[in-house]
Amino acid sequence: MHRPSSSGLVSFSSLLCLAAVFAAGATSLLGCTGNAPGGGTNPSGEPTNNATGGQGNPTAPGTGGSGTALPTTPGELPVNSCTGVAVPASFVATCSGCHTLSGSANASFPDLYEFAGTLDDFKAKVRNGGKFMAAYPATLISDADLDATYAYFTGSTRGTAVAPSLGSVVPLFSPADAVNPPVVTTRPDGVIVTRGAGRVRGRHEKEGTFASFEPNYFEDRTYGFIIEDFTPTGQNLIRTTYLPLNPTDHDGNRITNWRSWKVRGDNATFVFNNYIPDVTEAELPPETGTGFTFQQIQQYEETQAPEGRSFSIGENYEFEIGIFIDPSSLTTPGSRTSYYTDCFRYRIGEGGLTPDNQDFAPAPGPIPEARGGGDTTIAWILDEQDIHEAMGQMALNIQPENVQNFAEGRRLFHTDFTTGEHSELGNHPFEEHMNQAGPLFATTACTNCHLHNGPGTTVTTFSESTSMAFKLYNAGDLGDQLQLQEGTAALETTETKQVTLGDGTVVTLTKPLISVTANSGTIGGYSARVARKIVGLGLLEALEEETILSHADPLDCDGNGISGRPSYVKDPETGVMRIGRMGWKAEKVSVRHQVADALNLDIGISTSLFMNEDTTPEISEDELVKLTTYMRLVGVYPQRNAEDPQVVEGGKLFRTVGCSNCHITDAVTGPNHPFSELRNQSFKPYSDLLLHDMGPDLADNSNIPLSDAQDAPPAASEWRTSPLTSIGFLVTVGAHTNLLHDGRAASVLEAVLWHGGEAEGVVENFKALPAADREALIAFVQSL
Repeated sequence: MHRPSSSGLVSFSSLLCLAAVFAAGATSLLGCTGNAPGGGTNPSGEPTNNATGGQGNPTAPGTGGSGTALPTTPGELPVNSCTGVAVPASFVATCSGCHTLSGSANASFPDLYEFAGTLDDFKAKVRNGGKFMAAYPATLISDADLDATYAYFTGSTRGTAVAPSLGSVVPLFSPADAVNPPVVTTRPDGVIVTRGAGRVRGRHEKEGTFASFEPNYFEDRTYGFIIEDFTPTGQNLIRTTYLPLNPTDHDGNRITNWRSWKVRGDNATFVFNNYIPDVTEAELPPETGTGFTFQQIQQYEETQAPEGRSFSIGENYEFEIGIFIDPSSLTTPGSRTSYYTDCFRYRIGEGGLTPDNQDFAPAPGPIPEARGGGDTTIAWILDEQDIHEAMGQMALNIQPENVQNFAEGRRLFHTDFTTGEHSELGNHPFEEHMNQAGPLFATTACTNCHLHNGPGTTVTTFSESTSMAFKLYNAGDLGDQLQLQEGTAALETTETKQVTLGDGTVVTLTKPLISVTANSGTIGGYSARVARKIVGLGLLEALEEETILSHADPLDCDGNGISGRPSYVKDPETGVMRIGRMGWKAEKVSVRHQVADALNLDIGISTSLFMNEDTTPEISEDELVKLTTYMRLVGVYPQRNAEDPQVVEGGKLFRTVGCSNCHITDAVTGPNHPFSELRNQSFKPYSDLLLHDMGPDLADNSNIPLSDAQDAPPAASEWRTSPLTSIGFLVTVGAHTNLLHDGRAASVLEAVLWHGGEAEGVVENFKALPAADREALIAFVQSL
């Protein structure tokens, strides 16, 4: 029995058109001409380039774009060209991640359109660098290019900058999709309102099993809250409305606790500990919204600060909630009813939650530079016995509309679709999903491949616990992926090669040689790929198409040997062309697409996207939304040791050696994502989401050749730049350090040295580094 193909992959080269024209006379310029402005027509002759988004599911908010759907005719895609005038190519390669050319400015860095200094000031900053900024020599960006860059930014405005042309490519999200309320708003009278949410915790922060998910966590053990900050109006008042999904208890002293103003130096003690009184719906803040339900309304007003603390702007106001659930409301009778919560840190007078721990127990921070997930970055959990959960926490800025879906989506992620069992003890089986896997499958649970949301490892013998998939090409009835019932895969042997570094150090690299055999039929080609990390995916999804295209250079117009190109993929729900961004070869257009494809090909579960032979999806639309929500909103753990001198120096080398040409350090998400948590976020993707030719040594066995054709699919040697987010936690969460698509690299050093193709020049730069610099660069990567 064979499932139909679900990839729908069509790939084209792209156009790089980065910014408005600046004064003539600049040298080493990169631009574009000849892109089709119209985008083609549909079979009726009507234009197809005037739609603003894809067609989502109106009954499932946040599942996709909700703009006007386009016909499936792809129309005219951007044309590759190196002619025209824009900005110096060296600026694009070295600076455009931090200093965006169009769209939103990156709030973490100065907006160059507002630079008020002289040309000499500008050059001095570039040449001398700063605490975290590398000093860029003339070999990376010449004086002439600095002159041109300065002329462009001082002679233009962000409002007039020209973004890359999309042609007939349809943005994943449109303004109509941004329906969830903003995280932070300011009322006309100056009151700052912050919306937030959370889940129950088993212990205080930094104690015992704080990071773990307690049994039955998915049974309405989440809550929302609204913070009203009156300090901008001159009042010492912070009012918080607590909105739990389960009714609270009122028996004796089992009344919701409000613990505020943390005792500095003590992780579990707060200065004030009071009960939270019940209030009526009349007391609800107008910003509460209608997108979530709650069973109780409680409200606490903070009007005093302890000695040594104040309501000053920028001061942390810490609070924790002591939760007591009404036993009569429990879904599972007799289950736990009393819990702790996160220690939330609210920045007074500024709005929003912050991960910044001013407690200094055991360490301050993370500093802004270390918050790789923007506002989704979670707080330190440095001395946790369950630090293996570091890549499994919900985003710090998660909203009331999404928090319960996150919890229930996590349950699905941890469910075995054969037995119904949850992967963690103490949770009852999910009976509705027993015996659903298959009949053809490679595994039966998401967690079999993504242990603690970490990446997989190289196959030894193909089984349900194998965390490696085998994509098939030209395999006839075998379909797109090898299933356990269809054949075998095994690590047959390995081959090695040695690389000598500039200082004489010899490194041995090992490549796994994997055999894939079908029980019947012929496998034309295959691609062995380990499971990827499940962290930061929502942020990658929220990047605007123009941001991705701004880094593309398919014709290597700048001559630096790097020619990343976007993967263009047909949306399986609408048939419109979009930019692929998920997967080893950027073959999925969204997190939703990735989730549905994995359910289909890995576990054999049908969804509304891929029905297989079922008449009714085995995962309902509501459940698909929940699982997608979970995948989108896993929080990013902060960079560690960000201010360590070796790590700081390594970060600069990461840029000047050339790693950041593809592993883009900084980006800003767009304003249209359905989830307000992911909008306008300055974060660190460490990926351009583009396809790059990595050379024959990293080619898979798909036998797909490189091609200059616009409709060329990803070649055997082409891979999407892998995001480096949380790469330093691989040992912690999965007890291994296997890197690259087939897990061949046992360390960051080995992974770098395997790079070839477009990365050859960068690898040569790396090999030439003195040992101390090489170790610093590796220390930086491992700190992420």
